[in-house]
Amino acid sequence: MDLHKEPLNKTVQEVVEGILDIRKAAEVVGVSHRTIRNYVRRFLDQGSEGLLDRRRGHFRKLWTEQEAGIVSCKREKPHRSARWIRNYLKLPVSVETVRLVLVKHHLNRINNPAVKWLDASRSPKQGRFQLGKM
Repeated sequence: MDLHKEPLNKTVQEVVEGILDIRKAAEVVGVSHRTIRNYVRRFLDQGSEGLLDRRRGHFRKLWTEQEAGIVSCKREKPHRSARWIRNYLKLPVSVETVRLVLVKHHLNRINNPAVKWLDASRSPKQGRFQLGKM
């Protein structure tokens, strides 16, 4: 609603003044007639401030630059977790949002190459290993 505050204000004022019908106003704004009634009630109670967006849900949207940063960070070092990436990039979103971006770009399950042991006589805890195909 913030983006369309002026047309919404004008439309609700026209409904209050009786110039515009509620159903016609709903078509103009692109909402249901019940929503227009709620807007009118809030406008009469609180004025223009009553028409501001009052949603309190998590803001899950990211800018394209932020999404690209998440993808490049994961591609740079595939072992990085969604929490690490969120904290490193100082993103104002949840870890789940970062994880969903990784899923969207098929980066949530990156397999590291298999480990090939150089010295088979040593135990895995003591042995040296090399990354590569077996």
